[in-house]
Order: sequence, then structure tokens, then C-alpha cells
Amino acid sequence: EVVHREFYRDQGEQRFVRDRVIPTSRGTIVDRNGEPLAISTPIDSLWAVPQQVLDDADQLPALAHALGMDVDTLQQFLTDRAEKEFVYLRRHVPPEVSDAVMALKVPGVNVQREYKRYYPAGQVFAQVLGVTNVDDQGAEGVELAFNEWLTGTPGLKRVIQNLRGEVVENVEQVREPAPGRELKLSLDHRLQYLAFRELGNGVTANKATSGSMVILDVATGEILAM
Repeated sequence: EVVHREFYRDQGEQRFVRDRVIPTSRGTIVDRNGEPLAISTPIDSLWAVPQQVLDDADQLPALAHALGMDVDTLQQFLTDRAEKEFVYLRRHVPPEVSDAVMALKVPGVNVQREYKRYYPAGQVFAQVLGVTNVDDQGAEGVELAFNEWLTGTPGLKRVIQNLRGEVVENVEQVREPAPGRELKLSLDHRLQYLAFRELGNGVTANKATSGSMVILDVATGEILAM
């Protein structure tokens, strides 16, 4: 019993209670008919506890290769941030990259689920919708103007993690994540596409310049005058 007590005491000293954020998705933007114009899809980001990674320096070359980095650059990056407990190694990476990195089982390297914005209509709505930044927050256009409406509330969970930064037990759900709210625009995807196409054709046919004035019938997409 004494031996077991000593073992669990040592284990307890190597484990820490931490609060971890549970990311949530941004609200979808749709046209008047419910067609999606902007959606957030889950994607992985890789982060690390620098000193823990440096303590296992033998794995640095393999880690650098999996990240697509030069090993000296990676080592210097971690050394410069050795006092921190959290740094991003790479954000918004393809699944094959995160899988390759995590398969190395490097102490202190972790994966985090985030979200990235996609625009199914491409350039057709680009000027109207705007864009989000790397943190999925509105930076331009509708995304910026309605950022508060579209932004969800991240959740929070309490976990026990070991010295490697690995979660060994989920303690409790502190706060449930709440996704952002849907935003419906009065624009019609079909009419907007028609107008965009005809405008492009008209500009090409009439060799219009960036300073030209174009009068467009938005109901039919017909160019009335240039």
C-alpha cells in the first residue's frame, strides 16, 4: 500500500488541471432562397509547448520534415519562445499533415480543431461578403458588418493533462459551445451570378477599362449602357 501511495502521488505531481477552449463554427450566410454563400468547415491547427519539444531534440528533424520546415528554423522558433506554454506551429493544415505530425508522438505537440471560412459562390459575391481573418473573425464586407451576429460562443471544458500536454481525463464540461447565427441576405444567388456573368462579358466585348461606367439591369442581368 505504501508503494502504491507513492506511485499515485508521483503521478499526481505530473498531472495538471487545465481549462481548454472548445471551438465553435461561425454562422452561415445564405441568399434569399437559403443557398449557402459562406460556410465554416472544421480544420486542424498544430500547437506546441516549446520547452517540451526542445527536451526531445532527437525528434526535431522528423517534426520539421512533417511540418515542411527547415530544422534549424524550427529549433530557433521554439528556442525564442521556450518560456511560453502555447505556440502555434502551423494553422489550418490539411488532415494528412496533422496526421503525419501527430503520428510522431513528439512530447508537447498537440492538434486543435478550428474552423476556416469557405465561399461556394467564389468571386460572384466576393465584394459583398468580404472575408474573415485567420481567427475566423470578419475583416471586410458583410462578414465584418455582421461579425457580432455571426460569431459563435466557444465552449470550455476542464481536463487533466500530463507533462506531455496530453489529455488523460475529461473532468467536466464548463460551458457548451454555441455556434454563430445564420444570416439571410435579400440577394438572389441566381440573379447575382447572371449579373456577374453578363457584366464580365460586356466589359470584355466593349474593352471597358476600370474607369468605365456600366449601367446594368439587375433584374435581367442585361447591360443597358457603358
